[in-house]
Amino acid sequence: MSMQRRLRLLIVRSLSSLFPGYFGAVAARAFMRPRRDIRHHRWASAFEGGSLALKDIDDIRVPVWRAGTGPPVLLVHGWEQDHDALGGFVQPLLDAGYSVVAFDLPAHGAATGEQAPLPLMARAITAVAESVGPLHGVVAHSVGGAMTVLAARHYGLQTGKAVLVGAPSGARAYALAQGRRQGLSRRALTRMEENISAALDEPLENYRVDLSLRELDLDVLLIHAKNDSVVPFADARANATAGNTASIWLDDGGHNRLLGDAAVIRKTVAFLGRE
Repeated sequence: MSMQRRLRLLIVRSLSSLFPGYFGAVAARAFMRPRRDIRHHRWASAFEGGSLALKDIDDIRVPVWRAGTGPPVLLVHGWEQDHDALGGFVQPLLDAGYSVVAFDLPAHGAATGEQAPLPLMARAITAVAESVGPLHGVVAHSVGGAMTVLAARHYGLQTGKAVLVGAPSGARAYALAQGRRQGLSRRALTRMEENISAALDEPLENYRVDLSLRELDLDVLLIHAKNDSVVPFADARANATAGNTASIWLDDGGHNRLLGDAAVIRKTVAFLGRE
């Protein structure tokens, strides 16, 4: 960690101890308001030639791409990314005989909207899935993985298989980890959680991926890197306590590099084809 970053974190920690209400409110808004990703992903060409449609969810317009004609596999990206982040899975899935469906979550990529509260993301996943017919499976990354599980538990998402790459064990843990990376004090983290829970009109603790997986009849493959600095490996272990999960743990790969790993993609396709 650079000296400049250490100094910034120290300043934030000190100020957020003095003004926990202000910093907690700012952090809570950031948790539901993603920054638009302006980076160009390496997989931009993966979706060329596919069909494009628009889906409306609560006055939010969500772009949906589809390629291929086989059983549909839905790709769900993570926080502050877009559909292109999972582009490395497209051609291998098409080669295996599947069709591929991808979209931008509300307030991400080319979708409209300014905020992406958890229930809205889960409902968007369900709505897109319903628009393309019965899913063969879902490949989801990070928060997209968490929202896929919650969509299956609370909003009727129907799929037989799900591959969750770098998925957190719950929204509370993810939110607090985000706040800690920003340098927030304990008092500010408490206020952050209170503000998010108030905005959702229910405790943030209710959004538990690990507990939901235990209740779902869903065939799940968990893929996680032990050196993931965004979602701790402990979250993956918590998710793996569900009896219907298989796991692939990697020593290296971080949080995002797994999405371009040829072995991860190959094992994902193999899992989806397993009887």
